[in-house]
Amino acid sequence: MRRFLSSETLTVAVLIVLFAGDFFRNLLTVPGWVALALACAAWAITTIIVERVSWKVVPLPLVVTLAWIAVSPAWSPYALSSAGLTLALFFTVFIAVALVSVTTTESLFSRASTALRLILASSLVFEIVIGLGGKPLYPVGMDAPPGTSIELAWCRAIFFEPGGRVQGIVGNANLLGMLALLALVLAVIRVAQSSTRRLALVDVALAGVVLVKTASTTVALAAIAVVGVWVLVWLARQQRFVARLSIGTVIAAGAGAVIFALTNWTAVTAALGKSPDLTNRFGIWNAVIERIQVRPFTGFGFVGWWPTWEGWFGIHAIRNIRVQQAHNVWLDLAMQVGIVGTALFAVALVYTGWLLWRSATRDADAVSLMSLGIFAAMIVQTLTESRILTEWGIAMFVILAISARRANTRLPAV
Repeated sequence: MRRFLSSETLTVAVLIVLFAGDFFRNLLTVPGWVALALACAAWAITTIIVERVSWKVVPLPLVVTLAWIAVSPAWSPYALSSAGLTLALFFTVFIAVALVSVTTTESLFSRASTALRLILASSLVFEIVIGLGGKPLYPVGMDAPPGTSIELAWCRAIFFEPGGRVQGIVGNANLLGMLALLALVLAVIRVAQSSTRRLALVDVALAGVVLVKTASTTVALAAIAVVGVWVLVWLARQQRFVARLSIGTVIAAGAGAVIFALTNWTAVTAALGKSPDLTNRFGIWNAVIERIQVRPFTGFGFVGWWPTWEGWFGIHAIRNIRVQQAHNVWLDLAMQVGIVGTALFAVALVYTGWLLWRSATRDADAVSLMSLGIFAAMIVQTLTESRILTEWGIAMFVILAISARRANTRLPAV
């Protein structure tokens, strides 16, 4: 039983469902995806019971955050939806706990690499095939008469168009780009430190092509953050005073870059190929802030993604298409679980980040560098996307939090 539950094939399949949830929703429709997600949750719960996993493996700051989220439906104006989607969040947390319990973090990252490799390769084949056909493909079961907005397309058939941003099997360029970055983070460390160099080089090539074809500014900035934290780790491990002093220089340079960007916003966004409102994000953020001001401390109830069936979430629309997230984790959290929940989530993130930093600067092994790189990329993503609240985002956060605590158990208490 244990061998089956922890098998590589099964865990890779679960990881694919986590990483590519949109693919299964587009292919199997929402009911089909729900059935698949419930099967993954059943695997997770069974695994936790069989392995006799203690909830003490989850860091306390994260437990407190999840507890606050769990009670938030009690005061929600959309209580039923909030309760259902909060339950979905906990199912995802169960999956993460099960994944990190059945194998080592190193092995789990290897399996994640396999899952991401399959997703990226399938995405390129998918885009090429649909691109050759020349007609956009819409999700299965969707009524898409002539004139249907291309924004709703699963694949826009633009692989061969200059500058065309591909969406892959997940149907979203920004998501596909971030998955490519995760694959790249896992691969480059293996290239440097692992005997599986040849397969890692394949992952680097796949991720590189996808990153170019998705052309996501958020992902590009996240990649810079990954390199930045790795440089800081290298400097922190040097014993020379000049190297240690360089850490302050790098941090100061980063702060200076942020100040320069804010004071020269229009020029900087133009250079990045973005509009000054970050592709309509300012309008979304203003609408969300108005909701936050109504109930700032407790929020309106957790949902993660905004449920389309709830009229309350008709918060903002772009070209008559309803937005389904705040495109900023901090604003989304403030609206859903209030300042209290947002502060708790921030503490959990900072605690996890500190543990990951300690592991990386102490050991600088493949796992610690991969973990810190993924964490840095996810932190940048919180500024323009709300993915960390759902599916692979929250699952990866839980995995990193548990792994970081496990790696630091032999250290003095923080």
